[in-house]
Amino acid sequence: MEKIKTKIKPIPGFANFQEKFNTVINTETWEKCQLDFNSSNRILAVGNGGNLAVCDHGAIDIARLTNKSATAPGSGILASSLINDVSHNAWVKNWLSIMTRGFDQSHLNQTMLIGVSSSGYSKNICLALDHALSLGCKATLISAQKPHIEGEYNTVILDVDEYHTSEVLTLTLFYQLIHGANFTCPTITESVKRNVIDDYTRE
Repeated sequence: MEKIKTKIKPIPGFANFQEKFNTVINTETWEKCQLDFNSSNRILAVGNGGNLAVCDHGAIDIARLTNKSATAPGSGILASSLINDVSHNAWVKNWLSIMTRGFDQSHLNQTMLIGVSSSGYSKNICLALDHALSLGCKATLISAQKPHIEGEYNTVILDVDEYHTSEVLTLTLFYQLIHGANFTCPTITESVKRNVIDDYTRE
């Protein structure tokens, strides 16, 4: 049977991915984000939809691979409870208040909130970033495009137009934060070798 040859069309938005990444990490706003990350002991990350999944993934790996505490409100139970308590616009701010409960000023000053938005129009994220600054925390918004809502917090603009590009680029930037703080992002080869050794020692 003759094989049918089909031309696979690549998904748009990734053709110049490396160039976009390099452009972002060479901006002053990214430099500030990295410096704030390096000087913080606790990282909180939040977004909506796919961006929340990215934040959850990024926070888990920050906690695993660095000496920092990191978390994101990845539970649907948590988010829906807070939304029901107040409103969609205020739930992230309330989550931040819960996460910083009992912190003295020294702990607040060493806490960083990273908010992620594709449109830059996520009011719930922006209100939480404003609240973080009012508490004395560090705050950065990562936005795919120039935000429709502006705040005093640091803003990193990705300058991309696709949701999928924004989400993948943001996750890559979480790993850049880890790397930029002089921690190691392990390779698959190293992890496999370590697991083999661990399995051997357990026998």
